[in-house]
Amino acid sequence: MVQKRLIVLALTLLPLAASAQVPMRTGPMQVLPGTAPAQGITVLGRGTVSYPVKTLFFQAYAHGPADESGVVAAMRAAGIDDPVVGPAEARVSTGNPTMLRGTIRDVTRAKLDHLADAAASYARAHPGAAIDNVLFSAAPDECAAHEQAARTAAIADARRRAESIAGLTGLQIDGVLAVNESLLPCPNDVPPIAYSNGQLDLARLTASLTITDNVTFAASSAGGAKRRPL
Repeated sequence: MVQKRLIVLALTLLPLAASAQVPMRTGPMQVLPGTAPAQGITVLGRGTVSYPVKTLFFQAYAHGPADESGVVAAMRAAGIDDPVVGPAEARVSTGNPTMLRGTIRDVTRAKLDHLADAAASYARAHPGAAIDNVLFSAAPDECAAHEQAARTAAIADARRRAESIAGLTGLQIDGVLAVNESLLPCPNDVPPIAYSNGQLDLARLTASLTITDNVTFAASSAGGAKRRPL
């Protein structure tokens, strides 16, 4: 008896379930009179700006015997602010090199030359000690100040490319549908030690920032004219 009632209930609800389903479109998409299907042109735009560097983050590895207080004093004497000396990894062992970190403010070529001389002098005064893998990176806040200029150039480059394509296909650009920028060019939420914002020219003390945007522009037929084949 219970099974019979369940069958009757299922048959009763069947029309309701069928009416709630959305019919699947099997034929070609219908376009209302006087309208046209949406069209778009997707291109990559690239924008690059160069800017002077005023602050550099410094990182290097020290091998061999090292007196921490002596190294910190040498780093300060070489013009490095906020010097830090510590293990290069989370795991401390006798074989791990020592990491040197610091900041060089109001950087000049003379300061960098002085830093190189100080490192060489320290190695000569401490037999068996060596300093290598020296890395400089520009400060993220200086990069962020020029991020919008690079982005503006990237969007302008994308528009130029899209308008060129539109001119070849009988279309006109109506606006921007979507922009995809997958790379964060100036991440301020990472430690300076892990940060690198592109090309750094130590000879000129400039850094370059490049942004690439994938832009989709809305497009329509220019004046109702037919699209020209490529």
